[in-house]
Amino acid sequence: MRKFISVIMCLIMVSQISVSSFAAYDAPKLSRGEWDSLYESLVEDNTLPMLNVGADETQLSLCWHTDKESAKPQVLWSKNEDMSDAKTFDGVTTPAENDSQLVCRVAITGIEENTTYYYQWNTGNSWSEICKYESKSFGNHKAVVFGDIQIAEDWREDSDTQSDIGHNWNNVLAEALKQNPDISYLVSPGDNTSTGETAKEWQTLLMPQSIRSLPLALAIGNHDKKGMMYNYYTNMPNEYYGRFFSGLDRDFWFRYGDVVYLVFDSTSGNAPDHMAMAKEAIEQNKDAKWRIGVVHHGIYGAGDCIGDAETEILLKNIFAPIFESYDLDLVITGHTHSQGRSHFMENSKIAGKAESGKTYTDPEGIVYLNSNSVCEKVIMDYEADYLAYSFMENDVTTYTTLEFKDNQLILETRRGDNSELLDSVTIERTKEHNENSAGNILKRVGYKVIEFVGLIYTLIDNLVRKFG
Repeated sequence: MRKFISVIMCLIMVSQISVSSFAAYDAPKLSRGEWDSLYESLVEDNTLPMLNVGADETQLSLCWHTDKESAKPQVLWSKNEDMSDAKTFDGVTTPAENDSQLVCRVAITGIEENTTYYYQWNTGNSWSEICKYESKSFGNHKAVVFGDIQIAEDWREDSDTQSDIGHNWNNVLAEALKQNPDISYLVSPGDNTSTGETAKEWQTLLMPQSIRSLPLALAIGNHDKKGMMYNYYTNMPNEYYGRFFSGLDRDFWFRYGDVVYLVFDSTSGNAPDHMAMAKEAIEQNKDAKWRIGVVHHGIYGAGDCIGDAETEILLKNIFAPIFESYDLDLVITGHTHSQGRSHFMENSKIAGKAESGKTYTDPEGIVYLNSNSVCEKVIMDYEADYLAYSFMENDVTTYTTLEFKDNQLILETRRGDNSELLDSVTIERTKEHNENSAGNILKRVGYKVIEFVGLIYTLIDNLVRKFG
């Protein structure tokens, strides 16, 4: 009788989740018992969809697994809750990580701002439950940053650990979205999973109900790079594979309103392709008011990147000149599981102070935001002169919102349990970017040396991967 009641309660919970998906961002925090019921009902499957950002604000993409024999890459998209007058978007199928499934990938276009939509995806045998997506303003808008979600841990891969992290992920996401219902999309600087090799990690990442209503932009981290699963569970826009990338390597970029994001795979030392992607993104978005970089590793971050040889010798020399020569405003990083934010940095020096709670107009240099982790924390009490702020209570998950408002970019970092404000800074831009200044052109010319060294490093690394 107890087993029967448990099954009935689980079915009721799942049905309530399907119904409540009509309300974007209303997913509540779950008790451990509620989460365990949800987790156990879904973890053995791998068919939850991922909603990804599109090439621009008028587009989205959906990506999901389904049986090979019945796969139909189709999405129904409607402004009506009963799905009347729905438009059908067709996509493509690509191989999955197993022989019994295919991955369906569909791009959705023609999205209007401040509009409510409903959608379903073809599961192969039927249409899915109806989910809700609410587009926000294409001008003033807000994004949220979570770093190192890292579902599961590679040294403790038992399901309890995976479920623990999933529970924390569900609840800190629910807290952020409850306090910020105007968020348009989520940015992650990588390590979305831990082993990079299991479908269960991605299934757990996608379990929070709000994920069906929140577009994701996920960089690649070193833990993602341990396997190939990122290939099969994401559908990022404008992916750049370059001339020398191999395997999982790729960069991508996207635009939302007046903001262009350049997302790099910092696990690759392939300097020529990183520079080429940056050039492509900037040349196609010269009118963008804000330019933001995303990399996994903590360049000018908090934690154990401070004084680290890989960071100081390799990563800073490969990426900082790209960021600086293309006049970026902000760079989002992770990796160290420590929350921190730099002053304005340029040429390996503090170009200007960026004190918490203050506004800076047309500053010289770039702010580096290093995000905390959702997974298990590591206490790393490191200090560096370039840090304007660091949060050392690493047992607490944090999140950061980026608010683009008129000529301002407002960064606010808050606790993930109660949204207490920890740090804020505002950048005001009244001038256009100037990547074609003499100094920036000289940086890109001088970067040819880094490109050559980076290419040699990449070719050797590819050989090691292939034969090692």
